[in-house]
Amino acid sequence: MNQEMNRPSQASSMPVDLPYICRHLWKNIFVILMSACIVGIAAFVGLDMYMGSSYTASMNLSVIARDNSGTRLNDGSLNTAITRNLNVLNSDMLAEQICKDSQIERLPGTISASQVADTNMITLNATASSAEEALRLLKSALESYPTLTGYFESGYMFRNLTALSADNIQKQDARPLYYAALAALLVLAGGVGLTVFLCMSTDKVYNRQQAAMVLDIPVLNTIHYFRKKKNQKAILISDSATTGDYEEELDRLTTRVESEMNKNDQKVLMVTSIRENEGKSTITVNLALNLSRRGKKVMLIDCDMRRPAVAKIFDAEVEEGTGLSDLLAGDSTLKDVMRRDSRYKYLRCVFQNKAIAEPDKLLEDEAFKTLLRKIASRMDYVILDTPPLGIVRDAEIISAAADSVLLVIRQDLAHASEINDAVDVLDETGVTVLGGVLNMAFGDKNSVSRNKRYGKYYYGYGDKSK
Repeated sequence: MNQEMNRPSQASSMPVDLPYICRHLWKNIFVILMSACIVGIAAFVGLDMYMGSSYTASMNLSVIARDNSGTRLNDGSLNTAITRNLNVLNSDMLAEQICKDSQIERLPGTISASQVADTNMITLNATASSAEEALRLLKSALESYPTLTGYFESGYMFRNLTALSADNIQKQDARPLYYAALAALLVLAGGVGLTVFLCMSTDKVYNRQQAAMVLDIPVLNTIHYFRKKKNQKAILISDSATTGDYEEELDRLTTRVESEMNKNDQKVLMVTSIRENEGKSTITVNLALNLSRRGKKVMLIDCDMRRPAVAKIFDAEVEEGTGLSDLLAGDSTLKDVMRRDSRYKYLRCVFQNKAIAEPDKLLEDEAFKTLLRKIASRMDYVILDTPPLGIVRDAEIISAAADSVLLVIRQDLAHASEINDAVDVLDETGVTVLGGVLNMAFGDKNSVSRNKRYGKYYYGYGDKSK
């Protein structure tokens, strides 16, 4: 309860994990770039089709006192007069007056006015799609303006400093490429910003420090990414191609797991995860191998009867009728299904040869618990590879027959809320949750040197009947 009360304050104090953000930016960079390119191309095509060149006719005006006296010109009210004139020239009133005088429904362009800095001069601009319309619009503005001056100022007037001439018309070429590039940059910036926001607001487990703050269980160790070597089907500590760094990390995990189990005199350990593709089966097999290396008698059982994987990791052929499902159904004996390998002196395995429908019924039967008790009485440890807890109920059923649980948590994939909910479910079954292992993690500065990637081991869940 205290952990849950403290979690919000802990989450707010968590530092920004730049490597995590960079990983997700790199992961999504193709989508972001493609979106920016598509928007940029679409904007260019649309703008190039509808955006034409524009023409601006301009005239310089000066605001002077009607009596043209020097005192009047120096008066501070001149600035007020200039401001008022600018407001009118840029207002809807002038546009409405032009439409009345010209008997048109709307202006063929735009009127704008601006003051020349530190002078009593105003530049009046009329912009339209053709030079003729721009000049006509400027003329209409000059003719319509005097009818409005009586509403706001009578002491000052305009004097034209330039003539109304086509020589004062400037052409502005359309710039569809510029605006398309700007649109693409905005999409790119938006994609990057959204990715950063999602990274900062997510509850995915992205490093060990954050995991310790948001999870209700301890993280026993971190297993980093390692690339499989050529022709290597799975990363096993018994394989000479596997790096020493991976073996060292697995060894530390095994030590922690063994220590925690020995404290409570536990023998049956189930290894599970929340989702698929978290590397659970590889961790399970290597734990069993490491314990057997230490001279412990270990039984490794593939309890995933929906997507069995242990035999594939060992690259072992499983004959018909020699799987766990055959044993639980009473069609085979333990002697029939138990496998030995001369390479692993203290390791025994029970594989599952194929996926079956509704394996939960076999796991709920008392025969499964009886089998585990029988095996545990002869072995030092019984390691169970189970389906993901968040996908099917098999793992929850198995937990009622196990002594302890190890959760495999894949970095950047598993959500803290899902893990904590799963821990609550496991607690209700009475099993001891030893903790989690952060798997497929990217390196941190305090770890030993390592390769960049871990060999991927994929499996999915589909129809139960498969």
